[in-house]
Formats: sequence, C-alpha cells, structure tokens
Amino acid sequence: MNRQEFVQLLGQVEEMENYQIVDRIKQMSDEIKAQMLLDTDFITNYLHLKNHQISDIIKTLASEETKVYLLDQYPLEQFEKIEVIVTFSVNRKLQIVLEDTSLTKLNIVEILKSLDTKTLGAFFVEHQDFLKENAIHPYKIIQDLEVQEQKDFVANLEGLDLTKAQKKEILATLSAQAKREIDAASIPEEYRAALSIEKEEYATRIEVDLERNLEDYRYLDNLIKVNPEEFTKEQREQLMQLCDICPNLHVASILNIEYLSTGREYKEAEEWITSVIDKLKPEYTQAQKMAVIDNEIGNKISYSPDFDTEVYGEDDTRALWKIISLGYGVCNGIAKVEQYILGRVGIESEIISSGRHAFLKVKDVELPAANGEMVKGNTIIDPTWNLTQHRFKARPNNFCISYEMARQNDIDEEGKDQACHKNDEELQDATLSLEEQSLRKLFASVGLVNKDGSFPIKSLIEESKKINELYAGNPKENIEKQFLLLAQACPEFATCQNSSITMLHDVLLNYENLNLNQCVVNRVYSKADKEKSPVLFVYFDSAQLGKSFYIADKQKGQFIAFSQEEFTKQFECYETDLQKHQGLRPWESNTKQKETIDLSKTSGRVSAREGEER
Repeated sequence: MNRQEFVQLLGQVEEMENYQIVDRIKQMSDEIKAQMLLDTDFITNYLHLKNHQISDIIKTLASEETKVYLLDQYPLEQFEKIEVIVTFSVNRKLQIVLEDTSLTKLNIVEILKSLDTKTLGAFFVEHQDFLKENAIHPYKIIQDLEVQEQKDFVANLEGLDLTKAQKKEILATLSAQAKREIDAASIPEEYRAALSIEKEEYATRIEVDLERNLEDYRYLDNLIKVNPEEFTKEQREQLMQLCDICPNLHVASILNIEYLSTGREYKEAEEWITSVIDKLKPEYTQAQKMAVIDNEIGNKISYSPDFDTEVYGEDDTRALWKIISLGYGVCNGIAKVEQYILGRVGIESEIISSGRHAFLKVKDVELPAANGEMVKGNTIIDPTWNLTQHRFKARPNNFCISYEMARQNDIDEEGKDQACHKNDEELQDATLSLEEQSLRKLFASVGLVNKDGSFPIKSLIEESKKINELYAGNPKENIEKQFLLLAQACPEFATCQNSSITMLHDVLLNYENLNLNQCVVNRVYSKADKEKSPVLFVYFDSAQLGKSFYIADKQKGQFIAFSQEEFTKQFECYETDLQKHQGLRPWESNTKQKETIDLSKTSGRVSAREGEER
C-alpha cells in the first residue's frame, strides 16, 4: 500500500486527535499496521505520533521479527523499547536479557518480571552468576508480582536451588496480602520467621524491631537499613548484636544526603568510639573532653589519599562509621565523625560549610581563659585541618578558635585568602578562642603533651635538624635518614599519606643544603593494581643525586628506592595529577613543579621555622 491508501484507510486525520489515530491503526490488520509503521516519515512527520504512541502500536503486532526491526527504526526511549520487549515470547525475552549489553539493571528486572513464575524460578537457579554480575536479587522481582503469582512462586520455592539468603529475602518482601494467605506451616521452619517480618510501605526495606529475636533477621542483610544516630545506649548494644548476625546490613548516616556503612563497619567504629569515650574521666571539663576526642580522631583518621582522582569514592569518605573503620575521610565526613562523638558526651556542635570546606561550630561551650576563669560561648574546631598536627603530636592550630582566627588561617603562604572558613552569617557568633598557653595547659592536663606544655613534635624537629647537620655533605644519606625518622615517629606513615606528605614537605625535606632542583612528594598507583590504590612516592632531582625515586611500602613500613626505569615501569600518575601539570609527570618536566596540596588540609602544615614548635 502507498501513503495515499493509508490516508484513505484512516479517514480525516486532520480532524482527529492523536489517540484516535492510534486506536484506528490498532484495529487494522497486522500487515497494514506493519506497512504503515515501516513508513517512518509518514508516522512521525505526517501523523505526528509520539514515541510512546508508536511503541504502543508496535506492541500489538504478532510478528516478533517485525517488532525487532521496527524498534531499530524509531528513536524510542529505552523504557518504551522495554514495553515492547515484554510482549515477546519467553525464549526471545530470555535471549535479550542474557545477550543485550545495552540493558540496564532496571531494564533486566522489568523484563524478568514479565515471565511466568516457573520460568523465573528456573532462571534464578540457572543464571546465578548473571544475577550476581548485574547485582540483581530475586526478591526485587518477586516483590512486584501480583499476589497470586507470589503465592505460586512460594509454593515451589523449597524445590529451587537458591541460597538461604535468597529464599528468606523473597519471603520477607512478599506483599502483606500474600503473607496472610500463605500457609506458614508449609514453609520450612528456618524460613518461617520471614513471613512475620513487616516490610516498609512502598519500599524493599524491612522494618527492624530490635526487641524481637534478632536471629529472625539472619540472611536478611540486604533488606536492613537503620539510622542509629539518635539511638540510646541500649539500642546501640542491640544493633551491635544484630551486626554480628547481619554484618552486611546497611547503617545510614545523614550528611545532606544519606551515606551507608556496613554492619561490620558500624560495630568496629562503635567499639572504637566507646574506647575513646572511656578515656574521658568523669571530672573532665568540656574542653578536656574535646581535646581528647579531637586528638583521637587525628590519630585514627587520615584525609582520603585518593581524593580528586578518577578512583575516588565519595560514599566511602562521608559515611560516618565507614570513615572510622577504613581510617579515611574528607572534610565534611570527618566533621560528622567529631560532631557525633561530641554529641555522645553532651557537647552540641553544628557542621558549617564555606562552600569549599566543612568544619564544626561548637555551641555554648566553656573554655579556660588565661586568668584561670572559665568563659562560655561558641567556638570553631576544624578536625580535618588538625589531622596532621595530631598525627605528629604537634600543636593543633585549628582547635577552639574564633571566626576571626579561622579566617586568618585561610591566608596561604602567598598571602591569598582561600576563604575556606568564610561564612559570616553562620559564624559571626563564634567569638571564643583558646589562647596558646591555655591550650598547652589543657592538652597537658589530659596527658597529651609534657607537663610544661611542650608538644612532642619539638623533639622530632630537633632530631631532623641534627640529621641534616650531620649529613650536610651527603644528601642521599641525609634524605634516607629523614625517611627513617618519619617511620619511627609514625609507623603508619605509608597509609596516612596526606599527613606524611605534609611532614616531608614542610619539615623533613625542607632544607636548602639538600640542593634539590626538584622535590615532589605525592601519590601514584601501581599499574598492576586494578583498584589504583594510592601509593606515597618521593621524587628528587639534583646535580649530585640525579633523578631519584622512592616508594612508601605499606607492608614493610619503609621507603624503597627505585631506579627511574623500574619506577616508570611499575607506577603511574593519576589523571587528575597529570592534568595539573599539562600532562607531564614530575620526572618529565624541566621546570620546578610547585607542590599542590588540597585546600582541605592546607593548614595541616607543620612549621619548622627557627624557634617555633607547633
């Protein structure tokens, strides 16, 4: 048929609404519908049918081959294509699911939901690897079936070779009506409790009752999400028991949006938090408690070494308990950790953001004044900018400071205001500062520094200077002795990379007599590592040493020297770091590279100027 004949069949299309045209086409024979659809210009430019209307007509065709062909002729959205695919035969649908790599997880689930329950059961058993690769859980499909279909599937559940977790997840997420109508006696006893577990409305999560037998939740890790930020001590203890049973359950913390830790991470983190709180003596003041807590965070957590790289995972560095368990975080995540622990001991604080950095405003807190009296008000603690100082036992210069002092700390070495703490509206009332002598007395009172208020880093700086003087004429020996000093002061230096970079950059390698044309302390990754985990490296270039390469070995806890050939063979720079220097690696550049340190840790610097001890 030609276009004129199509028009005659349809009638006065100019007077018809689109839906009327679609209804009329649907009533025609498959042969005519197919011919009409094959004229894409007629369908789209003359009849002006929308994509969803076109897919609606395609669905009515009997020939699957014609449907497949037509799907390629129109620019349909993926969901519109799926609506057609679910009308295919079982074998064709299974073929598409297993072979079409363009399908998303949701696409696959929609297609599988259109299968009969017997075919579904067989698919689940035969294609376990496929389900795992695509992160598809059988319960995600069964929970959306009609009540009778759910009951039919459960009737054959015991005969399916599925895991205990899969079977129990399916039973726990059935509709309330299906659960009521299923004979519990027909379900094996080890799965029966799942039928009595209530599911959250319009969600796949189950409602957790910490008062019931927690064993009922075994194997249901995927279905459990709890936010325990406001839990009582008793509730936390019950949740930790549940974490032993369901180590992969989801524990949520809120930081603008929701971030998840596992049950295992929650328990590990809570045990550490308890150990910190146990160090707080009953007679401690608020200031003493804050000093201990801020110091413990600095010794436990490091700034994420893969921040601003192609492998950086935001969720891992902002989830409260995951940060503690993994030992890495970024500014707002680290601030969240400290806020949570301070709240546990009755100290109120608020996370403040400048738009580029996050820290804490501590509210209505009492601090000791120089005259011995106590003053009360709001102050600022920046736990991220204190990480390096605490790790190397230096004076934290971002602990209990006023907004004015915080803004002074925003001025970098070149005199530029980085505005990391700028938030006039939220911080104008943060006027309380802990004077230096009061800070030293405070940290001495909780045993973190000498009785005279001297921070231990002073001896590290002095020892570094002695090494530099002793090996002034031998830069290679000087550098390697400085490396040993770093390892002695901080045995975990290879993993707390940002703090180590700061210490090397600001103190241990900051000597003019080393005569280095170039010194780069940064991160690379092993080419053999699929995860591209950060590795601390140091690169020197000088007339006396030539090009020298060192890697911080995490297992050995020491720096290992490499030849340039071996280093470049084994390691590579991150794409982000290459972009900062026009695609050149440090050893490929003839110009001295200025070390780039992320703003969120800029004031983590440790000064080693004459007579100064931080």
